[in-house]
Amino acid sequence: MENMEIMENMENFEVYRNPNYTEKIKLQRFFTQLQIAASFFKKHFVGKIMYYETEIESVELHFSPTNFMHLCGVDYQKGAGSFFDDCLNKHVIIDELKIKKDGTTMQKLQVLGSIEELLGKHVHLTGSGRYLHLEFDYALRTRKQILALTLKETSRKIVPQSLLDLKRKTVFPKGEKVISIYSKHLQTSELFYYLKD
Repeated sequence: MENMEIMENMENFEVYRNPNYTEKIKLQRFFTQLQIAASFFKKHFVGKIMYYETEIESVELHFSPTNFMHLCGVDYQKGAGSFFDDCLNKHVIIDELKIKKDGTTMQKLQVLGSIEELLGKHVHLTGSGRYLHLEFDYALRTRKQILALTLKETSRKIVPQSLLDLKRKTVFPKGEKVISIYSKHLQTSELFYYLKD
């Protein structure tokens, strides 16, 4: 277990860095947006399985609070679960945050404000693809070039992988129009429809 932790810390060191003063100011401007996005995920995704269906395919998306930190493109020294809780409670500690060395953190945070589009009527589901260094099994994207949530299939379930700002992307798979979006509560099995054909 200790070796896994050391390897994860080494990987984070290679991918993340401390923000400079100007970047810290920019990050603080996103704190309200982080709280709104965390609340959105808690209300609509946490504790549920989300179903996205097209005419020919269906995916079951499992979202955990620990996925949120990675989607935001940050590393939080208190951990992924604490980051989600601190965003919800408006207690994010700026000095605990690291940003991605590749410069994508601010892009991810900018599209976070449009995340509710993933429950709207203009969502498309793509198959597997590759964008830059990112390989994904599926992606949920907005019809307009706004955002894409890439998904990865693990041995047990499909989970969120990365949030992409499509405004800066020239080529991204169009995918099939999603005709049904609904959630199934993990404890009560209650179904809730966001979009129904």
